[in-house]
Amino acid sequence: MNNSRFYTLLQYFKEDVISEKEWRELQKMAKTGCFDDLLEDDILISLERKGKKEKWTTDIEQEILVGIHTQIGKHQKSSGYKLWIAAAAVFLLMLTAGIIFIKPKGLPAVTNIAYHKHDIPPGGNKAVLTLAGAEPIVLNDSTLDQLAHQKGGPIIKGASGILIYKANSLAENSGTQTGKDISNTISTPRGGQYQVILPDGTHVWLNAASSLKFPSAFKGEKRLVELHGEAYFQVTKNKRMPFVVHTENQEVEVLGTHFNICSYADETTTKTTLLEGSVKLIAQAHEKILVPGEQGQTNRRTKEIKVMPVNIEDAVAWKNGYFVFNDEKLESIMLRVSRWYDVDYEFEGKQRDVSFLGVVERSKNISSLLKVLESTGNVHFKIEGRKIIVMP
Repeated sequence: MNNSRFYTLLQYFKEDVISEKEWRELQKMAKTGCFDDLLEDDILISLERKGKKEKWTTDIEQEILVGIHTQIGKHQKSSGYKLWIAAAAVFLLMLTAGIIFIKPKGLPAVTNIAYHKHDIPPGGNKAVLTLAGAEPIVLNDSTLDQLAHQKGGPIIKGASGILIYKANSLAENSGTQTGKDISNTISTPRGGQYQVILPDGTHVWLNAASSLKFPSAFKGEKRLVELHGEAYFQVTKNKRMPFVVHTENQEVEVLGTHFNICSYADETTTKTTLLEGSVKLIAQAHEKILVPGEQGQTNRRTKEIKVMPVNIEDAVAWKNGYFVFNDEKLESIMLRVSRWYDVDYEFEGKQRDVSFLGVVERSKNISSLLKVLESTGNVHFKIEGRKIIVMP
């Protein structure tokens, strides 16, 4: 076997200058198992260099690495170990190059990404701010701008998809103030996301097709906001004024913590995932306390709350720029895809229950995601305008 050629192809791949023909050649050579030593050595060198320069970009990548090493341990005594090692090694190189990994069952699929004839770009920083008694303001990624000035202070739109309320301090906005409350709402469309820093300094990330209603200044005994859709919260601590998130199915009460709430009207449960601190979930007569690493699932119909341990990185992957599919049904995947890419979808078969495991960058065009799902051989797609047809 030609070690020199294999190493050259690896270099082309890492430098992102490899052609489709060369990639197929690299994939074919890797699967023979004849270059395991070269692959492993190359990965070690790559990781060593990366470790000296920077940490892994996200905890998601660390979790995948752990998963790979775990699977390698399981496969060491099997006949497919050599093939699995080669596939895992190529995947690590793909990960550092920002390419995608999908595994429906068995070995991970290693694939080159080709684009569909018709393509749809990913969502971006888009939202609408509705101030009390004023016309809606369209928000995007444009330059820094002061939008308005309310009683609590000025409202600033940053240049990187963030809205900032320069309000008075919590001490000034607490209990003793009186007067009419002024409520504002920030809403993201399908295909949109945005961030907002509330008057108390709480930082909120809004996912697609979501809205957050909040006052221009927090007064009284609690800081109350209302959420529809999905958001990640980093709540500023204030023991005198608990922070309360009201959704259709429940209330979440905290003093200061990091957590994610997914509460879309077209899903059967509201999911609250705690990363730091503690929160109390309240749904009619039901109450639960979460600790970090737990997720509370509130049933939309019965209001029953179930608490279970989860991988918190999966819950907040959207905020970090990823889709994470953890043995997730295709119907659930398509629901999330429809929100981010602003598309409709239709099934022409029984693929709804096919499950996938993988990580996909949200910054990719939709064709990249669909092509990788197709590479499993379990499903095919057709793009018709802004509609995705899911076929056997």
